[in-house]
Amino acid sequence: MIKKVDIVVDAQYDPTFQPVISGRTRLAQNVTMAKFLGGYGDPQTINHLNKDDKLLLAKQYYLHAQILQLINSSPGLRGVAGFEKFRLVVSESYYRQSDEEDLDVTDGINYLMTNGRAVVYELIGEDGKIAIDKTFDLAVYLKNNINYDKLILNYDTYNPDGTLHVDLILIMPEIISPWRVSYQTIIETRFNNSVQSTGELMEIGGEEEQAAAPTGSEPLDESKPFAVFGTGASGFGTGFKGYFYPIYIDKEKVGEAFHVHTFVEYPGITFYMPNSSKNHAKPDYNRNLYTLYPSPDADTSGGSSAGVGEY
Repeated sequence: MIKKVDIVVDAQYDPTFQPVISGRTRLAQNVTMAKFLGGYGDPQTINHLNKDDKLLLAKQYYLHAQILQLINSSPGLRGVAGFEKFRLVVSESYYRQSDEEDLDVTDGINYLMTNGRAVVYELIGEDGKIAIDKTFDLAVYLKNNINYDKLILNYDTYNPDGTLHVDLILIMPEIISPWRVSYQTIIETRFNNSVQSTGELMEIGGEEEQAAAPTGSEPLDESKPFAVFGTGASGFGTGFKGYFYPIYIDKEKVGEAFHVHTFVEYPGITFYMPNSSKNHAKPDYNRNLYTLYPSPDADTSGGSSAGVGEY
């Protein structure tokens, strides 16, 4: 159900009234634009944007700033109880598209970060580490207490040591001037870039949950073309990392003229992509149309003998 709202903005933090929009522009009591202009050690500038685009970006970040203010302030002083010993930090935010990139403008996270709609957050405990269990609690709290377009509880095991990582991807609706928004309130849980649930939050963390999580040991599903996440080693997209699709592991199934791809993560394996549909190093892929090719550690007995690669 879509919820249409006219945002009531705190006048002292309304970017509309600021003569200049910069990293110093204050969007909440303890939050400036600088919070969103780059993740860890990766600061960005917005000097390349014109005045109108800077204002639109600041307005989108105003919505996110209220979330930071809510979680990081002391209870009773704009803050919420239950998270006093934790800090919500921005891990990924503003993304500047390069001239060579062709971002997915439908629902790609990188594209949504170019206009301030999407921000990736991590919840940090007193020990300076990501609070895995408490992040799930925060997702539940946000689901029930704030407005949003989409909330993604995002788990992965991409750390070099294979340990579990979790963050929250919060997507806000586009603001229609002056402050009109339409919230879709979609929720989703992901594990290693694969959607695990929609419409509900799924906690992954304990041994039981991790055992139940997809491991890639299932036989390859060749009912749909594949999407491969990797770094191009030959063909279009060489040297670029992202999702490549549609991909086939059996050239007989392509059904038309095709070109060949190989990937750094999949040594010795040849993949085939039809010439009529070329998607190289994309930030995301449509899970309804493509099957994500599994990891190299997967046991694919009973499936294709083409092999598997790390993603």
